[in-house]
Amino acid sequence: MNISERQRSVKALFVVQKRAQPLLDGDNGATFFDTNSTGLSTLQQYQFRIGGRYFPGQPVQCSAQVGSAVNNGGCEAWLELCKALKIVGDYRLSTPANITRWAIQANTAGRLSEFDFNETILYTSRNTGCPVYMAQSGGFPCTANNSTSGTTGSNCFAMAINLETSNGVDISGLNAEEQSDISFMATWRLPQAPIPITGGSPSPANLEVYSFVDTMLVLRENNMIELIK
Repeated sequence: MNISERQRSVKALFVVQKRAQPLLDGDNGATFFDTNSTGLSTLQQYQFRIGGRYFPGQPVQCSAQVGSAVNNGGCEAWLELCKALKIVGDYRLSTPANITRWAIQANTAGRLSEFDFNETILYTSRNTGCPVYMAQSGGFPCTANNSTSGTTGSNCFAMAINLETSNGVDISGLNAEEQSDISFMATWRLPQAPIPITGGSPSPANLEVYSFVDTMLVLRENNMIELIK
């Protein structure tokens, strides 16, 4: 996938997979690791190519082994995200992302967890990596009279890369103006597919790219402000 970003200083890139059409009763902020209806597609690896260079130098591995349907917990992808957010080893910050939400595959029925805390993961299949959910009492989705909640939040996953070239106190990102192209490359075990909706037609999923760039406001004579991108 080509990324049309031409800013002078790109500090980080984030790629997420989301529903193209939001749900009225779901979490529209959910981002998915795997949308194939079998739950066995499993993201194998991803990497960015900028000009003639690759970032990172080796693809970020997301499966337990090459071609496997079982993921590796998304540990490498998590570390790349931490580097892009500058929170590596920073324990002053807390996050709701955990192993029940990060890099979770669809279950064997092709359903994804995108209804915050409506379910609990009973266990994850050792052979396929697919989670087995238990819906809370009151049905799926929760009814108006149901005050119980599960322990599993909505799916979250991001494919990120840190492009910082210095300590970050100045214009320090990668110069995309001088690059011929920026490409994102990802490999899934099986093709991604429209996401099922309970009682409705499947909804397509999009890959969305968010770029973190430097901008600078320069105050010049006569109180003129110049924006440098």
